[in-house]
Amino acid sequence: MSRRNSIDSAENSRLLGKASSAQAVSQPIKPSADILCPPRQQSSTQHTTYWRLALYENRTLASAITAAIVGMLVGYPFDSLKTRMQTNHYPSILACAQRSIAEEGISGLYRGFLPPLLTASVAKSLSFSFFEKTKLWLRHHDPYADKKSVLRIPDFQRKTAGSIALTAGLSGAVAGAMIAALCCPLELVKVQMQLAKLLDKKRMPVALPLGPDSALQPRLKAGGEIGKDQSVPTTLKPVKGAASAPAWARSNLSVVREIIRCRGVAGLYYGIRLHILRDASGTAIYFAAYETIKETLRQITGSETTGPMTHMLAGGSCGVLSWLLIFPVDLIKSSIQSQALQPKEAVIFNGPWHCMRSTYSKLGICGLYRGVSVSLIRAFPIHGLNFVVYEWARSTICWLAGRRE
Repeated sequence: MSRRNSIDSAENSRLLGKASSAQAVSQPIKPSADILCPPRQQSSTQHTTYWRLALYENRTLASAITAAIVGMLVGYPFDSLKTRMQTNHYPSILACAQRSIAEEGISGLYRGFLPPLLTASVAKSLSFSFFEKTKLWLRHHDPYADKKSVLRIPDFQRKTAGSIALTAGLSGAVAGAMIAALCCPLELVKVQMQLAKLLDKKRMPVALPLGPDSALQPRLKAGGEIGKDQSVPTTLKPVKGAASAPAWARSNLSVVREIIRCRGVAGLYYGIRLHILRDASGTAIYFAAYETIKETLRQITGSETTGPMTHMLAGGSCGVLSWLLIFPVDLIKSSIQSQALQPKEAVIFNGPWHCMRSTYSKLGICGLYRGVSVSLIRAFPIHGLNFVVYEWARSTICWLAGRRE
């Protein structure tokens, strides 16, 4: 009996072995991951994914740098004309542009372009980063988040127009103040480069007069006095190569050396208080207006997202509004900083208040807005383009990473 059971068990084992072999043959062999995706291709895919995620994590920086470069290339000539009109008298923008191009060429409008390009790229990326970080910090540390204030003070949760404006305004002020403290030396160098030829004329102590001896000084009598028959003409002789920049403004580094020579290392921060005041208030108005207008337009259209037209309108409007409100501060800043390399006896303004009172007494309120037309002409398209490029770059980076904003 036991022998029969052992035979049956052996037969069953043999049948089960055949069945499992047949099943193994019938099932397709699954290829390994190495066969489907070779190691080199796997490494390339992982590398691409890593960079997309890294770009996504730094999307604010990348988008701001892209917008800064595009905006600077388009708007720098207008900024150069604005500075010239603020510190010198021209009958119109066209007259300023014609005279500048005739004397210095198109390249003259781009003189000193490199420092603000670097400044704009770094400053705008840091500004947007500080802005976003401050917004996030205010939201997480909002004292009114779970309270209904009797005074109806807006909170920082960005659920109403007042909350959006308050959050963006405070965040913008923090970002503007920090960027101004970092970038004041580069801004000062930019102003000196833009006004190099005009400032050099003011610094020239003596001009050679035209006379019968081919631009030589008038002949003196034995006693050292100019003869009565030797009048001193006032017409200056044209100098060959006058369109070129003065020696101290041949490069950005030479301007830095000249500032340090005249005023020491601290001179690189000449006018920093006005710079911080301008950037803190201007950036607060700038971001508050943009975020509020963008949200208002989104609610009017009833859309969940905003498009390029909304970004253009909101960006252009906030640029015009901020310049209208802070332009007098910018004019005083430019006027004060333009004196950084002037000798003490040639300094016109003793301080910001003196500059404002003097300008207002001579030219009225219009004097404080001298050159504003250039800023307004460039403000809408440049700032509109700035936010269109920024929002486009940001959404593109999110799309490449396969993630939502």
